[in-house]
Amino acid sequence: MDLGIMRAMLAVGTILLAGTLQAFAGDVPKKPLFSEKTFFTGNDVYQWCQYDKASAQTYVGGMYDMSVHGAFAIDRMRHLGAEPDNGFEVDFALEEFVGFCMPERATLEQMTDVFCAHLRNKPAKRDWPPALMLKDALKDAWPCPGSK
Repeated sequence: MDLGIMRAMLAVGTILLAGTLQAFAGDVPKKPLFSEKTFFTGNDVYQWCQYDKASAQTYVGGMYDMSVHGAFAIDRMRHLGAEPDNGFEVDFALEEFVGFCMPERATLEQMTDVFCAHLRNKPAKRDWPPALMLKDALKDAWPCPGSK
């Protein structure tokens, strides 16, 4: 694929991601974006946290694995071989998509506990898609050095 096309795709993706994230800034929206396209809400996962820990762990593990896959795909777009350097755009996309730096020895059970505590402590946001809330929970627990 042409390098110019790849850079244009990265720029458009970054702009779309930034626009989507701005919609979630500030107050909780009356109807979360993409709600009609999600299988679960934070309320569903919170119920699992209370009564079915295995389901909560399965959800968290699957979402974590997906974030690793996404981060790998985004990072592969770094330095596509020509100037100018696109490191800033890639770093921005990684921060917005993942945004956390989990300790090497953290366990799935620990990650699930962090997410369940986040859901317990933020009841007004539980109607949001849990995939969006998980990143926030993990970022609060394990921020990356130098992140905002």
